[in-house]
Amino acid sequence: MNDLREFKAKKEGRVTPKVLVENLLQAVDKGEVECIVFVARCKEGEIRTGWSEIYHTEAVGLLELGKLEVISDMHD
Repeated sequence: MNDLREFKAKKEGRVTPKVLVENLLQAVDKGEVECIVFVARCKEGEIRTGWSEIYHTEAVGLLELGKLEVISDMHD
């Protein structure tokens, strides 16, 4: 059933969490990613965060840059 949802989402041009993580893992495997920071909302509404081994200030900076990217994308 999940495969059908993934196929439908791809057909509609939507990016699912699974596809996003798969793309990220491919970039990590190629050595293209130096560090990662993430924010995820679980089904129960719980917010989870995580980051690879970096300074906390760097994690905060990456989150801020991510926020700016999302805002910029809203205006495009």
